[in-house]
Amino acid sequence: MKFQVIGWTDYNDEQFPEHEGDHTAVDRAVASALREGGYRFDGIAHQYGTRCTPVLNDGTRACYSLRAWGATMAEALGLSDPAAYIEWMVNEEDMLREQSCFVLPPAGADKGRILPREKLAEEFCMHLIPEAFEAVRTGKKRVELRLSDDKRAMICKGDFIRFSCGEEDCLVRVTDAEAFFSFDALFSAEAYSEEELAHRHALVRAACFPGCETPEKLRAFLASVYPEPTPYPALALSIALSAVTD
Repeated sequence: MKFQVIGWTDYNDEQFPEHEGDHTAVDRAVASALREGGYRFDGIAHQYGTRCTPVLNDGTRACYSLRAWGATMAEALGLSDPAAYIEWMVNEEDMLREQSCFVLPPAGADKGRILPREKLAEEFCMHLIPEAFEAVRTGKKRVELRLSDDKRAMICKGDFIRFSCGEEDCLVRVTDAEAFFSFDALFSAEAYSEEELAHRHALVRAACFPGCETPEKLRAFLASVYPEPTPYPALALSIALSAVTD
């Protein structure tokens, strides 16, 4: 999704619904707005101050936990220290009510820039082996499993993926995007609840294709493509054939 920050409001301003999901795409849009505007303030100001909550161009407001805001602020400032987020969760100067280091954005949002979510959709390109491509093209494969690397972590519900195989291609719409700690976690027989276990099993079954007809074969195939350990989580993309044409 092509998210952009179009203004700033209060944390509990209900005229803008709270945004849900799309974490990486939203985080990068917010970090970019902070960086370009030169804004800097901590999680306390974000949650309890005025005009410290970003409004996105889908008409929602992005609300963060203290830790998540600290991480986003650290990214905006280009801080590479893994512990850098701590200072921007609750800044010492904020605790002393001396906010001289803070730079706050102006209040208000340009509602004229709000667009329907479908207008923000992006198209991503991926390659598939012939067996998997045919299963997607015929609607039999309804989930694609990938690593949630820097590029694919940006994929959101409502985006498009153009799969290619040789000279052929196939366009699908993403109906859901779920991240898991690892492929092992996705394929595990353990879960917090029976519902969660059933859901993960359903995702795995929907990701199978000829040559990888069982979860065991599919897991072995993924292990050959993505040797462990990997630095990224696993990503399950639920997909549906798209009626959109060029």
